[in-house]
Amino acid sequence: MLFLATFSLMFYYAREAVQNEAEGKAQDLLDMMEIDVTNTLHEKEVVTRQTHWNVEQNLHNPPMLEGYLQEILRNNPEIVGVAAAFEPDYYPNHPGEYMIYYYRRGTQLIRSETFAGESYIHQPWYETTKDLNAEYWSDPSENYKTNDEPIISFCIPMRDNGRAIGSFAIDISLYWLTEKVQHGRPSATVFGAMATRKGAFVIHPDTAQLRPGAMFRVMDQFHDEKHSSLAYKMLKGETGAMTIDFDGVKSYVAYKPIKDTQWVIDVVCPEEEVLGDYHHLIKLMLAVVILALLAITAFCYFFIHHEIDPLRTLEASAKQMTRGDYFAPVSTSGRQDEVESLTKSFVAMRRSIRKHIDEIDRTREKLDEQNKALNEANEHIKEADRVKTAFLQNMTDQMDEPVREISFLVSDLKTHYDEMSHEEIVELANQMEAHTDTVTSLLSRMLEVAIKGEEKESSL
Repeated sequence: MLFLATFSLMFYYAREAVQNEAEGKAQDLLDMMEIDVTNTLHEKEVVTRQTHWNVEQNLHNPPMLEGYLQEILRNNPEIVGVAAAFEPDYYPNHPGEYMIYYYRRGTQLIRSETFAGESYIHQPWYETTKDLNAEYWSDPSENYKTNDEPIISFCIPMRDNGRAIGSFAIDISLYWLTEKVQHGRPSATVFGAMATRKGAFVIHPDTAQLRPGAMFRVMDQFHDEKHSSLAYKMLKGETGAMTIDFDGVKSYVAYKPIKDTQWVIDVVCPEEEVLGDYHHLIKLMLAVVILALLAITAFCYFFIHHEIDPLRTLEASAKQMTRGDYFAPVSTSGRQDEVESLTKSFVAMRRSIRKHIDEIDRTREKLDEQNKALNEANEHIKEADRVKTAFLQNMTDQMDEPVREISFLVSDLKTHYDEMSHEEIVELANQMEAHTDTVTSLLSRMLEVAIKGEEKESSL
C-alpha cells in the first residue's frame, strides 16, 4: 500500500509534467504555423507596399500603371491578380468607374475592367480599404475567384494629396496559400487551418472547404456541443486548447487569434502525436508497477518463508507431540528474535512434559507392582475364603451329628422321662454333655479361624 501510494504520487506529477510538455508541443506547433502564415503573407505585403509607392508616383500616367501591374504578375508567380481601382470620375477622360485589373491565366496576362462581373464600388476590398484609409486583408467571398480559385486580397489605399482616391490590391490563391502552409507541417498527421471571424476558411487541408461559411457547415456535421463550442470560441478570438474527435480520431486542437487581424488559426494534432509520450509513460508506469509488485511479492514470499520456517519446525514438532513422540529433536535457528525465544520455550516445555511423563511412567510401574501384589493378596484372600468356607462347611458337617444326637436325646428324655430311672437320665445327660462339648469345641475352632481371618484382612 505504501509503495502504491508513493508510486501514484510520483506518477501524478510525472503525468502533469508530460501533459504540460505535450500541450506546450501543440502550442509550439501552433506558433510555428502562425509564424509561417504571417511570414508568407508578409512577403506579399512587402511586394505590394514596394509596388504601391511606384503606383502612387504615377497616378496620372495610366499606361505606366498598367506596366507596373503587369510587372508584378510577371515577377511574382504566387500572385494571381493585381488591381488598381479609382473612385468614379477620378480621370476626366474616363468618366464613371475606372479600374485596371490584370490576372494570370496560364502564361497569359488578362486585362479586365471589372471584378467578379459586378461593380467594384461596393466590394469589400475596395470599399473597406477606402473607408478605413488603411491596409486591409479582405475575407474570402463566394464570388471572388480567379481562374475558379478562391482568393484573398491585400489592399492598400491609394492617396492623392493625402486623400484616399482608390484601392490598390493584389490577389493570392487560397489553394496556393494552403498548400504552402501545409507543406511545412512537421508531420503528415498534423494539419492546421485558418479562418475569418465570419466562419470562412482561409487555410484548410480540404480545399473544398475554402469558401464562406464553411466552418459552420463543417460543425453541422457534428451534433455534439463540444464541436460547436470549439467553433464559437475560435470565432470569438479566444486562445485555448481542446481534445475532440474528428472522424473517429481523437485529436488535440490548439487555437488562437492572429495578432492585428480578424483571423483565427488552429492546429489539429492526433492525440497520439502530441500525447504519445504521455501514453507511453502510462504504459511504462503500468509495466513498472506490475514488475515492482511481482518483485515485492516474491521478496515478501521468500522473506516470510524464511521468517516462518522455524515456526513450521515447531508445527511439525507439535504434530509429533500429538502423536505421542516427545523425543524427536527440535532444531534451533540460532537467531536472536522472538521465534528463537519461542523455539527455546517450546523445547523447555517439551523437556518438562517428557520429564513429567517419565515420572508418570515410574509411578505407573509402581502402581502396577502394587496392583500385582494386591491381585496376589486378593487371590490369597479368595483362597483363604475358599479354605475357610470349606473349613466352616466341614465344621458344620461335624457339628451336625452331635446336634442331632442332642436333639434326639432331648426328645427321648422328654418322651420317656417318667419311665426312666435316675441312672438312665444321668446317662442321657452325660451323653448330651459330651455332644455339647464337641459342638462347643467346633464353635471355638470356627471362632478362632474367623478372628485370624479378620486380622489378616486388616493387615492387608
